[in-house]
Amino acid sequence: MTAKSIQQFLASARAAVRTGLKSSSGKILLVTGNESADLDSFASSLVFAYLTYSHALQGKLTGYENVIPLLNIPREEVSLRPELQYLLTKLRMPESDVICKDEFLSSIDKSKTDNVDVVLLDHNNLLSDLGDLFGKNVVALLDHHADEGMHKSADPRIIAPVGSCTSLVVQYFGDYFRLGPDEISASDEKKDVAWLGLAPILVDTANLTSKQTQEDIDAVAMLSKVISSGITGAGGEEEGYYSELMRAKRSIDGFSLRDILRKDYKEWLEDNGVRVGISSSVKSLIWTVKRFGWEEFRTGIESWAKERKLDAFVFMDSFQDPEEGYRRDLLVAVCSEKGDARVRNFLDTARIEFQLEAFAEKDGLCSIPANDKERVSCFKQRNLKASRKQVAPLIRQFMQE
Repeated sequence: MTAKSIQQFLASARAAVRTGLKSSSGKILLVTGNESADLDSFASSLVFAYLTYSHALQGKLTGYENVIPLLNIPREEVSLRPELQYLLTKLRMPESDVICKDEFLSSIDKSKTDNVDVVLLDHNNLLSDLGDLFGKNVVALLDHHADEGMHKSADPRIIAPVGSCTSLVVQYFGDYFRLGPDEISASDEKKDVAWLGLAPILVDTANLTSKQTQEDIDAVAMLSKVISSGITGAGGEEEGYYSELMRAKRSIDGFSLRDILRKDYKEWLEDNGVRVGISSSVKSLIWTVKRFGWEEFRTGIESWAKERKLDAFVFMDSFQDPEEGYRRDLLVAVCSEKGDARVRNFLDTARIEFQLEAFAEKDGLCSIPANDKERVSCFKQRNLKASRKQVAPLIRQFMQE
């Protein structure tokens, strides 16, 4: 692999995958985000892979023939991420250069898994088919979710409750982003990397107005300085950039219900065989129910649960309400006998911890048939700080019982 810019690096990695890595005798470093494949997972893994390839730190993670940044979803699901498509266009990266999980797995010799080392970004436990193949090969991880206690030998192994995992990547490669005293203007190549890193931090912290930490604030300041360097009167690009990213992210009006459920989805299989999945949406629960009608919505959830073999399912949203401002809702569905008591026990705790409140009659969710209410519970969530990073560990705790 030879590349100067991040675009050239991605194209070179893609070419290596297209050619096929089965015949490669050299080591491969796979850098992957989590299975929701949101902007944070995409950007953090691509920035980390590029800077590891081009600016390896202190002899760490060196000696690899190929460094592959992975989008941890099948190719067919890329179209479900309009915010990613917006970002790729802005950075002049062809969508076809993005390397998806199914493409990588088809390019390697699965009998030679020791040839692949893995770096985890935006999660700290390698799951599903990648975990089955490479779970013992994790050599580094940076994440901002609850520590699951896995991959203890990873170096670096950085887990911190920041707003965006990409902030940890910027911090880790701070010497690259930090302008020297004689550096009047950063190169165009560095500015592109800064634009890429800035996107998920702004989205995940609502332009530094929600869940931001000092690390996020410092990362945005560092990246913004790179972007505006050498341009007279430049600065303050964050608000417009954030607005464009969110406009793209909310562009799901043409999606089917199944597309909405799988767009931003995470799933866990516990040691006792109980499986729980959580879908997150940028549109409200009420918008979704009104769009498809309750019956289609209910059967859509049932079909998704059957497809994924779920025992419990959670639908979360986060959106701007014209009257109440920033809002969250929470739907929890029982999908099997195994999930029944566990979900009910979870709700006993969640009602208090997440400040769950019944919908009012005017909201349009009170007409749910009584037999459906036995298996599907819908709430307004008044604890606005509780995102999936807080909901998932709690429901998993009850699923593990």
